[in-house]
Amino acid sequence: MRFPRPGPGKRFIGGSEMRGREREWRHVDGLLRTLRRRGGALLVDGEPGAGRSRLLAEAAATASARGISVVQAGVAELGELVPCGVLLQALDLGAEPADDVPVGSVTRLLDRLVAAFDARAPVLAVLDDLHRADPATLKTLHTLHDLLAGRPVGWLLSRSTAVRDGPAAALFDLLERHGAVRTTLAPLSPDAATALAADILGERPDTATQTLVAAAGGNPLLIIELLAGLRDEGLLGTAGPGTPLPARPRAVVRSWIDPLGAESRSLVETAAVFGGSLSFEHAASLLGTTPAALLPAMEESTAAGVLVVTAHGLAFRHELVGDVVATWVPPPVRRALLEQVGVIEEAATGAGPTVADMESTIAEGRLREAERVVRRRLADHGSVTGMAELRSLLAEIMYLTGRGEEAVREAETVLAVPGLPQHVRDRAILVRLYAVTRRRSGGAAAAYANEVVEERSRHGPAATAAALIALATAAREEGRFGDALALAEDARRLTEDARRPAGVGGPERRRYEVCLLTAALLTDVRRLDEARAMLRQARKEMFANGHLAWAADASAVEARAELAEGRLDGASGEAERALDLAGALDTPLSAAEAAAVLAAVALRRGDLREARRHVADPPEGSLETRTRHALLAARITEAKDGPHSAMPLLTGLSWSLSLAMEPTAAPWLVRVALAADDRSAAESVAAAADALSRASPRFPALAASAAHVRGLLDGDRDALARAAEQAADAWARASAEEDLGVALDAAGQREEAVRSLDRALAAYVETGSARDAARIRQRLRGMGVRHRHWNSAKRPASGWDSLTETEYTVSLLVVDGWTNRQIAEQMFISVHTVTFHLRQVYRKLSINSRVELARLAVAQGRVDPGRAQDGRRD
Repeated sequence: MRFPRPGPGKRFIGGSEMRGREREWRHVDGLLRTLRRRGGALLVDGEPGAGRSRLLAEAAATASARGISVVQAGVAELGELVPCGVLLQALDLGAEPADDVPVGSVTRLLDRLVAAFDARAPVLAVLDDLHRADPATLKTLHTLHDLLAGRPVGWLLSRSTAVRDGPAAALFDLLERHGAVRTTLAPLSPDAATALAADILGERPDTATQTLVAAAGGNPLLIIELLAGLRDEGLLGTAGPGTPLPARPRAVVRSWIDPLGAESRSLVETAAVFGGSLSFEHAASLLGTTPAALLPAMEESTAAGVLVVTAHGLAFRHELVGDVVATWVPPPVRRALLEQVGVIEEAATGAGPTVADMESTIAEGRLREAERVVRRRLADHGSVTGMAELRSLLAEIMYLTGRGEEAVREAETVLAVPGLPQHVRDRAILVRLYAVTRRRSGGAAAAYANEVVEERSRHGPAATAAALIALATAAREEGRFGDALALAEDARRLTEDARRPAGVGGPERRRYEVCLLTAALLTDVRRLDEARAMLRQARKEMFANGHLAWAADASAVEARAELAEGRLDGASGEAERALDLAGALDTPLSAAEAAAVLAAVALRRGDLREARRHVADPPEGSLETRTRHALLAARITEAKDGPHSAMPLLTGLSWSLSLAMEPTAAPWLVRVALAADDRSAAESVAAAADALSRASPRFPALAASAAHVRGLLDGDRDALARAAEQAADAWARASAEEDLGVALDAAGQREEAVRSLDRALAAYVETGSARDAARIRQRLRGMGVRHRHWNSAKRPASGWDSLTETEYTVSLLVVDGWTNRQIAEQMFISVHTVTFHLRQVYRKLSINSRVELARLAVAQGRVDPGRAQDGRRD
């Protein structure tokens, strides 16, 4: 069947099958762009059906279109007939009699393979399903990677993550340590899965169809075959839970199950009958064996990507697979299994998963599954106390999945029930406190938090810790960072020292929120080593307990710390990881924070279009996230359209609150206000920065920010020098040095000005802040100082890979519709220099106009089809 193309703004990479894989494709594009000059390797992991083969096929086709030779092969399901067969097949060599002789043949084989690669260079080797390859092949691959490292040979290698260990996993780890890039095809996020469904169907899927798509767990192959089957069989709009699934997804599941041995199939079918999670002891008893004897079947079924091991036993990797397998079990067998363990009697009396089971499901990040179980239990429960406890669990799920207002309402419903057990009230209290604190303002929860703290003897440690966190957030919003950290430390100590009864929710779960807030506070005041130590502790405990619900939050905070450190690659990598985790876990609040980091990274690098994309949709998350978003949106607008355009976006922001959320924004706010002739606003920002520094005198970063804004406002060079000396991170130090250099130049102290600007330039370059560095170079050129800042590199004479970085940047801005004058202002170069670079682009690409450039960029996959515009000339 044919699928429609993605809509505007989405990169077209081989159709709907590649929806949600834009990040992975950037890695492919990066490998192909550098392949003519040097080699490289990209390692692709992914579960069965994640789209590894499709990604490799698209990469091979794109490489061929760009004039790169491609050798391509995959290891068959039964493995290789002869050692290194996949390499010989890819290079069309055929086996020689000596090739499979273990002694005395290795050198000859390597010589043949190296010669074959050299004859095709530049060449991309695309090898799929290496988890099936024999050790000899993998050792040869490693050796070839080293032998050909200095030549234009690229490696695009794929393996299934269902096979956790083994020679292929070891090879990937080894290559990664030696510089290879690794990307994992994670399950599609809920938004990407919905978008994929809309691509296939031509419209947004209805609620029933969305429910089925969600059960596919983000697996692209399952989603595509499910929707194609529903359409082929005329079931769209009518299928839902309990409806027989179409033949196409059942065929996919059958292809995963049939290769399993008899014991493994029995285990899978037994797990399907019970749904949810099946303990090892339970499974062994049902199958008439022991847990130890069950291990081979468990290992085979998990290696095939069908089952996963959880803290409570075995569960299906994709709920849809379990639903399909369950239909294969004859009803008499299903009933016999259920009767064997008394499940039918339990269902009749309303029993089922315990509260502890549901709590564990929440903590493990299986939030959608937990919500389904809780709602199902709510429909059958008759006890007022039991209903309240289930509603408190539901409130926590809503809070974690970003539905803060619903979480508050659900928690307040629970708290209105009289005579509840303490642990039920405590859970509702802490959810209410966390949800109100995160989504609205610490001040809105402070009064309630004070009541909880004053009556702490009536509450458990988790509720009291939540109250302390609410008070810490309120103190932070008021600029009292010392008080905020002290309150957060009290909360952390309380959760560490506490001991709770089994089944009520141990304090280790609540400690994650405490650690993450403390790490965020420490990042704000640039105590980054302490922040990272807190994050390491939180992550260690999370993974030790299998509690992944907070994993995206941890990556989002880590991304902010990397950004503050000036490590842009690390910041973007952690932010991308946070987005992947947030999509998989359905925790959108952390996704908004990660998007803000990606926007800040793109802004520093000078990619305004990418920065604008990350702040295109105002977040509905925490007050902190909304404040950061507003400041970033204004900064991007100022960079593109100037200070007068940015000032209206800052209207309505509280300067005190803004600086408490983002203390280092003060100098930029003052600069913009002064440039927009709004001295009153600049003075208000300076007063807020002074108040913040006075309220938290123990933090040099805040004192440096206050000195910086005072130096800008009053032209005080001593204050600017003090700010440069006290700044706690490289980028803030560079910003202060830049403003000091400008002030010294205005005072006629040219030599001192150049030295200060040189220090600023070095710091900007060190932190990867390309846009800021370009601005400094422009100022230095105006002062008669020039710095060489380009690297000589061997490039082909024509084509995209022949373009310098500056030429490439100019070409993309032209495709976006920017005029030469706008490009010059953005890149801090002259209009004549832009014109020169554009002529070079035309010559190297053999084109004559901006329209041809836009068409070529789209045709060769350099930009999204919706990105190109007819460029306007000056």
